[in-house]
Amino acid sequence: MKTKTLKRALAALTAVAMLVGLTACAGGSDNSDSTSSGIESTSSGTESTASAEEDGPLTPYEEPVKLTWAVQASAVQQFKDGDTYDDNVWSRLIKEKLNIDLEVAFSADISTDAYKNKMNVMLASGEFPDVVRYDNRTFFKQAQEAGYIQPIGDVFEQYATDAVKAYETEYADAFEGAKIDNQLYAFPYMNDNFHQAAFLWIRDDWLENTNSEPPKTVDEMVELARKFTFEDPDGNGQDDTYGFGLAGSVVQSNYGTLLGLAGAYGVPGYGNTGVFYRDDDGKMTFAYLQPGMKDCLALVHQMYEEGLIDPEFVSEDVASMEEEVTNGTLGMMYHMNWGTWHPFNYSYQQDGVITRPYPIPTVDGIEPKMGINSNQTGDLFMVSAECEHPEAIIKILNLYEQVAISSEDPNDFQTYWANEQYRLCPIYIGIPTENFAPVIHEALEAGTSDGLAGTALEYYNYVVGFEDGSLKDDTNAYGTWGQMYIDGYGGSMKIALDYQSKGWLVTNVMANEMPDIWLQNSSVLGDMVDTTFVDIITGNKPVDYFDTFVEEWLAAGGQATLDALDEMYPAE
Repeated sequence: MKTKTLKRALAALTAVAMLVGLTACAGGSDNSDSTSSGIESTSSGTESTASAEEDGPLTPYEEPVKLTWAVQASAVQQFKDGDTYDDNVWSRLIKEKLNIDLEVAFSADISTDAYKNKMNVMLASGEFPDVVRYDNRTFFKQAQEAGYIQPIGDVFEQYATDAVKAYETEYADAFEGAKIDNQLYAFPYMNDNFHQAAFLWIRDDWLENTNSEPPKTVDEMVELARKFTFEDPDGNGQDDTYGFGLAGSVVQSNYGTLLGLAGAYGVPGYGNTGVFYRDDDGKMTFAYLQPGMKDCLALVHQMYEEGLIDPEFVSEDVASMEEEVTNGTLGMMYHMNWGTWHPFNYSYQQDGVITRPYPIPTVDGIEPKMGINSNQTGDLFMVSAECEHPEAIIKILNLYEQVAISSEDPNDFQTYWANEQYRLCPIYIGIPTENFAPVIHEALEAGTSDGLAGTALEYYNYVVGFEDGSLKDDTNAYGTWGQMYIDGYGGSMKIALDYQSKGWLVTNVMANEMPDIWLQNSSVLGDMVDTTFVDIITGNKPVDYFDTFVEEWLAAGGQATLDALDEMYPAE
């Protein structure tokens, strides 16, 4: 997104920078936290089913309305004293301002298979809460075909404020991905996916302790991993460190992934279901079939044999890796741009350790390629067909936009957004921070916050406060500074833009429309990727087994998927 467009968005949306949330959480009593907002509720003598002309975007219901929601529980969630998913700053504010009681239908851990498993059970039973969040397009289409979710375009048009409606224009691709047969069936997470590529995150103190420089090539990265493993980088005199962090799901779109290293070998991966794209000859292909993937796996197998990777990595999920980061046993790993928000904030908070993002090290003679999703894909907030008040969800979104995004009262930001509080607003549309970072960057270079408001202003203050030391102990400031502006206002944001300008990013051709053959086989094909890659890394299968994997993947529905995509998304 160009700077000009960013400034237009800033004016249209009044705020610029982080996530937007709209959710429905459990009902609760009024609390002083909910009164910090300057938003005034309009009185209502209307019935709760009144039209938008009588019942405005922020008009409270005369009688209480109940909404149920599905909680994506996460280890990163923070609660104020005494708060829970059922009773928190957002549920109290929503009750006070809108007379909506929020009730948690269920809670499941998003970092494991618990949430996915719950979604599968829900799809089989047809018993949906009023609001459910999920990023699986197969689930989305199956739920719509079964009549479990309802179209929400009309209610969005009737009840959304102008500021909220502006999102539909600024993020047209994201909204397109939330449509089926040209009807809006969900609220999309706002996507501009240029920032999804991988970065190499490295501990400052270990670089200093080993007298090392950030690696520019893969060979230098491997050598640094050796130093971090064998040269006692933490200085405790014990052999208890590993140079390279890897999780059991080795190509997950998260941390502890191979995606950055694969990208160095020209493989534009993203998650175990990968990236489909046209190669230089215009042929439809799949990322993980490329010869560079074999070379990447061969190198990681070598690193595993050398002991540079925790031998127990196969059993590690992201929670396990968080422990290793917090305990100070990992020196570097590939991760997406939000590393200082999670998990490196843990080591910073505990020990003052700063972990920085760097461009991926490269391989001589190979142009890096990193996969990103279409802007039509991402999290979706679906509304149950049984929900009697879908307009209540829009009202919550309007309230969120005014309190967490547009409000110029810093108390609102601290109360309703900071320290993971935004996650408690149970159906939310998110604005990628990175889209707005250039505007904040301009303000930093100019040395003035003039023209910034709401969240953008708060972010500006965080960056300045961290750099001048006044907010040194604020983990929100570290997250902001480290994520977007670390190293002279560069950081992951600047790196991502550099990737983009160099042509290193490859967008997944498969967007909202997916072939039936893929919907039938994606899970099996994804599992084949995970299993094969782990087997090769650990030596359970030889590196040359990769060639067999390619044949088996194609035979298991992969080739049929490529053929279908070739027809569905013809070459330009």
